[in-house]
Amino acid sequence: MNGKNILSIMTAVFTFLAYGCLSAQEKAQEVEEVEEVTEAGGGSGGERWESQDFPVLERGIDVLTPRTLRARSLLFLVEHRARKALKDDAFQDFLGLDAGGLKVGLSLRYGFTDWLEGGLYRLNGQTEIFDTYEFDLKCRLLEESVHGVALAVRGGVTWFAQSKMEDASGGFAQLLVGKYVNPHLRLGTGLLYHSESSGEMKSTADDAFSVAIPVQLEIRFNRRIAWEIEGAVNVAGYGAAHSIIATSLKIVTWRHTFSIIFGNNRYTSSDGIVANSPRSLDEAVIGFLITREFNF
Repeated sequence: MNGKNILSIMTAVFTFLAYGCLSAQEKAQEVEEVEEVTEAGGGSGGERWESQDFPVLERGIDVLTPRTLRARSLLFLVEHRARKALKDDAFQDFLGLDAGGLKVGLSLRYGFTDWLEGGLYRLNGQTEIFDTYEFDLKCRLLEESVHGVALAVRGGVTWFAQSKMEDASGGFAQLLVGKYVNPHLRLGTGLLYHSESSGEMKSTADDAFSVAIPVQLEIRFNRRIAWEIEGAVNVAGYGAAHSIIATSLKIVTWRHTFSIIFGNNRYTSSDGIVANSPRSLDEAVIGFLITREFNF
């Protein structure tokens, strides 16, 4: 099965799920609202940590979760990934952040409703000749507090802006699934497809598709501290030698998150996440991610 056939199938699936999004939300509104579970109380879901004073954790590290932003909220994100491996002259190059060649990601996401959000993400070019722009919509189909599991679909387009040659583009589709095992542990997985994946070892002449299965583990120690572990395993199409593995310590404050990241991936947009990494964990780099949520 070639990439175009897979894209057609996933587009049809996404369209079908999106059709069901409105009806799913209408049914959810008919269910009696679940009482808020306080930090001192019981409960097995993430409601224990939810508060209007804290941001929605709509991503683990690079992979989004099924959670969606609050209605009429705007999320700004900035992240950096070093070029030089952490093990190489870490003291001299300030853990690699002074070595140049930083990959810088900037994002804006907006919550149109409590179950539908849209986003714009830009990742700068370094060794490659293009900058990456990603446009997407994410729709939450199932709310965990009502249905026992969180489910969302996401789809969009990627624009590869190239200064000295014709621009390129591609499409992607994603299924997101999440579940709280208990108040301190959340698991996530899904499926991610991109028609024009990219990476450190893939040239612009190679237009192969990629499919990957992302996995997430979130350990929430309390309202302010979380430990994230994330991976992505390429299962079809183009894939580099090593699966993506990353971990981060996340500090959650009033409408902010701050994450220090250690992992083997620098290509943090969907086209890069789906294609594995040429770097082993021995060549892992450090990075950071900051989010700020604004409400209107």
